[in-house]
Amino acid sequence: MSKNWEHAAGILWSHLVKFAKEEKLPTYSDVAPIIQTNPLSVRNALELIQQYCLDTKLPPLSSIVVGKNSGLPGDGFIAWDVDDIKTAHEKVFIYPWASIDNPFGDFEAQDSIATLSKRLIDNPDNADQVYQKVKARGIAQQVFRSALLKAYNGKCAICELSYKEALEAAHILPWTRCSVSERISPCNGILLCSNHHHLFDSGLIRISVDYEISISNNKSRATKTDNSSVSVYDGKFLILPKESKLKPSKALIEERYGKKH
Repeated sequence: MSKNWEHAAGILWSHLVKFAKEEKLPTYSDVAPIIQTNPLSVRNALELIQQYCLDTKLPPLSSIVVGKNSGLPGDGFIAWDVDDIKTAHEKVFIYPWASIDNPFGDFEAQDSIATLSKRLIDNPDNADQVYQKVKARGIAQQVFRSALLKAYNGKCAICELSYKEALEAAHILPWTRCSVSERISPCNGILLCSNHHHLFDSGLIRISVDYEISISNNKSRATKTDNSSVSVYDGKFLILPKESKLKPSKALIEERYGKKH
């Protein structure tokens, strides 16, 4: 069985916070025993921590783990310019980490972003139970996106773009208006490419309860590029998950646009 790196990240997070408070720079060899792995594999847990810090705009906590000879983070580190790594370390050292809950702290040995998203796909009604393990917004978003990638077969529901790097999880009812379960429920989401996601959030693209796409009245000012990438979808329909239990909630679509249901 492969190692559960989310669980390992939860263990490592607590130790990194302690190292940061003590202003220490542990090496990969120092932290490997903490999560019962080898120095080369430590990066798997560190990359999860790094991504969380990037997503939530926290100082790069993973930066304080360095190579024994180089004194620098490894090749997978992208959260800061290594030529100015001293500044990153200073920001990590002074940050009040005690005020931040461990984002991976509730991951048990059998839990991972993949297994939790599968639980959502298998039974969207489990959303509230899954959310209890991923209360940190950055982690919840990752589980939500992973579930939508599966539900929509890895394609934008509008244009069918399949580059995973450009696909995002769009909430129908925004996070701040959601119930706990709706924050990660596949039925409160649509998988969209980044362009269509931003246009959906801004209101330029709207979705009806029948899943018809409509474009705002700015079409008359659209350029040729706009027409080919946006306006062409006016009057067409979302490409939906095959399983009806995963389709966007019509009630939430109505609520998004201020209609009672």
